[in-house]
Amino acid sequence: MKFRNEAYNDLVSDLILDAFYVERSNRGKIASIRQYAEVVVRKILDLHEDDKVTLGDRGVIDKLKQVSDNNQLLMTSVEAIRRIGNKCTHTQETGRITGQDVLDCIDCLFKMYASIFVLYFKNYKFGGNNEVISAFSILPPIIRYLALNELHEQYPENLFVIDKLSLVLLKAFDKEHAVSWIEARKEKLVQTLPYTEGYSEQIKRQYGDILGQQVIDRAPENMYVLCTDRIIKVEEVIKKNGLLYNSFEQAKQLYLEKGILAGGADEILEFNSIMEFVYLGRKKEENSNLENIGAYTVLK
Repeated sequence: MKFRNEAYNDLVSDLILDAFYVERSNRGKIASIRQYAEVVVRKILDLHEDDKVTLGDRGVIDKLKQVSDNNQLLMTSVEAIRRIGNKCTHTQETGRITGQDVLDCIDCLFKMYASIFVLYFKNYKFGGNNEVISAFSILPPIIRYLALNELHEQYPENLFVIDKLSLVLLKAFDKEHAVSWIEARKEKLVQTLPYTEGYSEQIKRQYGDILGQQVIDRAPENMYVLCTDRIIKVEEVIKKNGLLYNSFEQAKQLYLEKGILAGGADEILEFNSIMEFVYLGRKKEENSNLENIGAYTVLK
């Protein structure tokens, strides 16, 4: 890989500080987010630090289209940050920069983060590695929602995506969003078994035909039942204990303790590199919920 996270540690730390952690003008925050977005583009394109990158460069845009199959989650976000960023860096733009402009830029930045994971799971099937999925859960709910929503658009039959997306709608938004999403797809979910043929065969190999069939028979009747039951159980945990984390800052300690995977396979190395990158420069926020993490097992 040409892109090295460590080469950008100081720069990213400064840009994250200026964009999120210190009092600055809206114009200054957006200028920092635009610079940081260029680093994200470098990560996506796997570019060396000596390579020149600007968000308006036609060659850079063409490469992004190529590696992402012109994915609009990514392409529209890059264009929006470029456009809003121009208002904050060109002196002929004298208009007022609002707090909503900042929020719009942050939203686009989060979509760029999500796009990195979408591209990763294009190469490594979502659900194919339990450790990866567990570590993926140590991301803010909104990032997971954006990534999983896009993955569902691309892979609508993936049961793991359906399960995780229905849950993250609850965590990123509320129960109403999650239930509405499930109900809108009820007809198809009712017709979908909550396990693949390969999974049932794996269970039988693991436990034997008789015990394995009993395990399968105890599974929810279909994906509609599974998703609905999971929403109910997870909502109860959230009501009782609160959300485990809602930001990079609240989750960073858990990432450092549980989110760095062991192993030298390309799938692991690439995932670790992405997670290290998105947490680069983020401060650790005190989070008392992590002291009682066992209560949140069902949330994954």
